[in-house]
Amino acid sequence: MRRLSKEGLRAVALVVVPAAVAALSALAGFDAWQCATLATVALMLVGIALYWEYKIPFAFLGLTLLFLMGSIDARGFVEYSHLDIIVFLACMMIIVEYLERAALFEHLVAALARWVCRGAYSLVALFTFLTAAFSSLVGVVTAALFMVPMAMEVALKYSVDPTPLVMLVVFAANIGSSATAVGNPVGILLAFEADLSFTDFVRWATPAAVVSLVACLLMATWVFREELEELNRAIVESPEKLMGAAGVESSELLKAWALFVAVMAGIALHGVLEDLLGIDRSSALLAVAMTGATVVLFLRRREVGEILSEGVEWGVLLFFLFLFASVEALERIGLVEKVAGAVVAFSHGDPILLMFAVSAVAAALSAVLDNVLTVAFLIPVVRGLEVYGVNVQPLWWALLFAGTYAGNATLIASTANMVAASLMEARKAGRVDFFRWMRYGVPFTALPLLLATLLLAAQCH
Repeated sequence: MRRLSKEGLRAVALVVVPAAVAALSALAGFDAWQCATLATVALMLVGIALYWEYKIPFAFLGLTLLFLMGSIDARGFVEYSHLDIIVFLACMMIIVEYLERAALFEHLVAALARWVCRGAYSLVALFTFLTAAFSSLVGVVTAALFMVPMAMEVALKYSVDPTPLVMLVVFAANIGSSATAVGNPVGILLAFEADLSFTDFVRWATPAAVVSLVACLLMATWVFREELEELNRAIVESPEKLMGAAGVESSELLKAWALFVAVMAGIALHGVLEDLLGIDRSSALLAVAMTGATVVLFLRRREVGEILSEGVEWGVLLFFLFLFASVEALERIGLVEKVAGAVVAFSHGDPILLMFAVSAVAAALSAVLDNVLTVAFLIPVVRGLEVYGVNVQPLWWALLFAGTYAGNATLIASTANMVAASLMEARKAGRVDFFRWMRYGVPFTALPLLLATLLLAAQCH
């Protein structure tokens, strides 16, 4: 009976929420086509949230309806589907599959444990700051692809729930990606549009990221106290399990290390490569991932079919593509511009209130939409305020913090989140549904974002 009741409530929500969105849109002045578009997007997002196991069918349904309504066209689908990101993710999944088969992650975890680990708490601190550092240098998705398998490796060695470790790794990746201009597409966009330099990020974004990471660690010791204590007891009782792979040496492992270092270096230096070769931005980034995948496929040429079928989550990549493309519909109806205009009117030009308002709206939208597009829509609004004498410098950082930190809020807020969830499911390490992620993701968004915004306000006062 309880199950039927729960299923019934989900079915009711699937009808009521899109209808409510359509009604509120009509009251806000949208026409019938705009209301239908918003209701369709709401149907897709609510379906994905309530029926996560059927996320791909709901993505198909939503996109099909948007095509039939004319809210998306073929050209826009190609433009907004972020095929470069899809190809990059596929190549990185191939590389990660090879590294896992070569036991590199097990070896790396054992080496790190030998150097600094004295229990679960020191291990979590190590993973948090190491992930954030990776994320700031090579990108949030790459950091998640490399660090999530290591977190799962530790948890599975001790037969504990890997979810807390995996979620903390992803939270650290999203926050750490704000520390530099290359950690997140949001930072790259703001660096170009607002003319922000590397030193500007070090001055404004890096300190906020460090403070936020410390806050996340402290909060984790309370929120995940039972899970961490269980893992801590297991590590203290059997430390040899964590360090058991430290003596592994083989030609395959050496090849894996060489590939790992080369790919990480190439991703970190992709901007330098692009300048030297005179090619477009992100071209070298994609080329590095494709080169690494090519090397893997030649090294394991007899296992190409197996690696492509087991290592690459094709269903998840298709889901990403459809989710990215559906955002075009929201641009066409002008939703984000209307919301941004309302925020400006609400703040009455007060700089501190405006900063918090921009941060809140950007975070809310980034939690359910693509954060790059959200920030891209809000950039012209921020730039327009400069004409009225508003100091817009703090608003650029408010957009950065909101766009990156809010990636923790929901399972679909950041590509890194969905990659982590798919890796757990693929390796049968557990499953995180939408609401379980949100239960932890919202607090791990709210506190770090509040601290970063308060630190920003104190410096600009």
